[in-house]
Amino acid sequence: MKKELYFKKKELKNIDDLIVNFNSKEFKSPLRSTIPLLQMYNFEPDNSFGLIDTILEKNIKYIFEYETPVLKGQGSASCTDLMIVSDNSCIAIEAKWTEPPYQIIKNWLGESENKKLVLEGWVEIISEYCEIHLDSKILYDLPYQLIHRVASACLLNKSQSNIVYLIFELNKVKKNYYEQKLSSLSKIIGHKVNFYIANYKIEKLDEQRRLENLWNNKERDLSKDVIAGLLNNSLIIVSKEEVKNVSNFV
Repeated sequence: MKKELYFKKKELKNIDDLIVNFNSKEFKSPLRSTIPLLQMYNFEPDNSFGLIDTILEKNIKYIFEYETPVLKGQGSASCTDLMIVSDNSCIAIEAKWTEPPYQIIKNWLGESENKKLVLEGWVEIISEYCEIHLDSKILYDLPYQLIHRVASACLLNKSQSNIVYLIFELNKVKKNYYEQKLSSLSKIIGHKVNFYIANYKIEKLDEQRRLENLWNNKERDLSKDVIAGLLNNSLIIVSKEEVKNVSNFV
């Protein structure tokens, strides 16, 4: 099996190359989910959550900040935290730690005709891949981010598409929220896309606690120390608790 590591479209040699390719603004806060995501990759580089057969698949790409341009209208590309792509499968990973939930579609849309076009483009991608007629209005109570994340996976047109919400420090409130949203979309679009919640625990090391104290005391650019901590593995230790299939096929 051949493994390849990318930041967007740039092929990299190792995790250190990956870390320095991120914009330093990504690491101003020591509480960004990018931090445990990178730690997870660093110490579990073959981890595809059991969703890709690493024996049979000949090539697996790990693409951080995977971009999918909008199909209609004007807007920024959808940026998937990590897309794992093999010959027959893909896994779109959305990492969450301290980030709040994103806007639901009806609030994101407002009265913007351009946003309606952008949403229409994502919906067309999902409809074509899932072989269904999908009315965008049925999605209005779901997070907009979830829709373009699913569309990004569908556009790869693999025989198996998986969406993994990688939640660090999952509590009951987060669990109920993400299970409800993912299973709701699963019920709408059917069996061609699988939805999972991966729960990871974080053990904070002394340097991480120091940086969080500085952040709590209103220091708002800790990027230099965060990057250094990532490079020498002195921030956190992550460990897998559970990977749960929350698909809800009719």
